Amino acid sequence: MAVSSATNTMKLVRRLVLCLALVATQAAAGPYEDGVAAHDRGEYGAAVTLWRPLAEQGHRSAQFNVGVLYEKGLGVGQDFAEAARWYLKAAEQGDQEAQYNVAALYESGTGFPADFDQARKWYVAAIANRGTDAGSAAIRQRARERLAALPAAKEDVFPYDAGRFVVAHSDTQSCVIALQGTITRDTALKFDKVVQKTKQLGCDAPWLLLESPGGDLLESLALGKDVHFSHFRTVTRYECASGCALIFIAGSERVLMGSRAKIGFHQAATMSSNAARNDRHCSGSFDSNGVREMKRYVNWVMPERADKVIALIMATSCDAIEWTAGQRAIDLGIATSLVTEGIDIFGAKSSRAPTRQSFPTKP
Repeated sequence: MAVSSATNTMKLVRRLVLCLALVATQAAAGPYEDGVAAHDRGEYGAAVTLWRPLAEQGHRSAQFNVGVLYEKGLGVGQDFAEAARWYLKAAEQGDQEAQYNVAALYESGTGFPADFDQARKWYVAAIANRGTDAGSAAIRQRARERLAALPAAKEDVFPYDAGRFVVAHSDTQSCVIALQGTITRDTALKFDKVVQKTKQLGCDAPWLLLESPGGDLLESLALGKDVHFSHFRTVTRYECASGCALIFIAGSERVLMGSRAKIGFHQAATMSSNAARNDRHCSGSFDSNGVREMKRYVNWVMPERADKVIALIMATSCDAIEWTAGQRAIDLGIATSLVTEGIDIFGAKSSRAPTRQSFPTKP
């Protein structure tokens, strides 16, 4: 009898615990969760009624969801301008999906007046948004594809002795500086003028796109110091070698973009003082002035990985190039991120028609 009584007591305790858990769950639920449940049941009018007050109070996910319902005409009359308004509120709070949608609406002229500069601004924001959810990477990729398909940004060209700088910029203060050509003794001086131009344009944290086979060592180090001091972000789509590689590692962010992107290193070379002989020698010793300067520079721009990069440089003859790409570049600290798809930031590579995609409401 005592055993039966104890058993009944335990059953009662379990039921009580389950009831309390259910009550706690129900108590934790609120208007937002109730809106999700209503939406999942197809009761869109009820979902709007529950979400709109939250959206007006600044609830980011509620703002996004209200935007979706207006765009699709679920529970409310379809209204693209109202959808755009709510997406923009969520985007301004850092919602990546909303940022993508705002860009797509500006691109297509739906809900907003067509504005490629605004579309470019919000695609860039979605790409820079490092969300951790499973769909974040997919959103970034779609944004990159759409960004690549937009008309080219405005360009200013600054030629120098053996190449040129190209400044691509938009009205939304997004800028990219491209270094194209061999690095010579007037490259760093011209770069100073280019940086001044980006400041006049009001550019916000420009990228430096590097497309160079390298060149003069000391000039490359001087330019790399400017890049590091100014917190430029560096990116390459193709081959960036020798002095170009030293500039690349000075970036606050360092991106390899596309399957052909790679960074090449080798020892410095010195020329004989006898011009008639035109002898070229590899500086394989740490005692040479150029190597000492290079070593100090690498230790300064990437102190945590400097030893490995310096060893890589000194182990490679000046008549060869040791290429690094993909995960190896990440492991060595040479690059900070990889972007596998090819993108031409100076213009679309295809004539793909713009497409607009909306995302499901947030759970």
